[in-house]
Amino acid sequence: MVIMTEAIPAVYEDGIFKPLQKVDLPEHKHVHLMVMPEDEAELLKSQKKALSKIIGAGSSGLTDVAKKHDQYLY
Repeated sequence: MVIMTEAIPAVYEDGIFKPLQKVDLPEHKHVHLMVMPEDEAELLKSQKKALSKIIGAGSSGLTDVAKKHDQYLY
């Protein structure tokens, strides 16, 4: 069984969430919705991008990360 998570932009109108793009799901498929305002979604994207740059810093062999953490982050 493949479990997939996907962010799908939608608009809320007349009590219904309407996707703004084609959704590849069978009819009557039950899903969980996590509602996030569009501006918060952009913030989340930028946070993920920034954090992805420091993944693996603990195993990088660098020994001055605590001393120079601002240089590595920014």
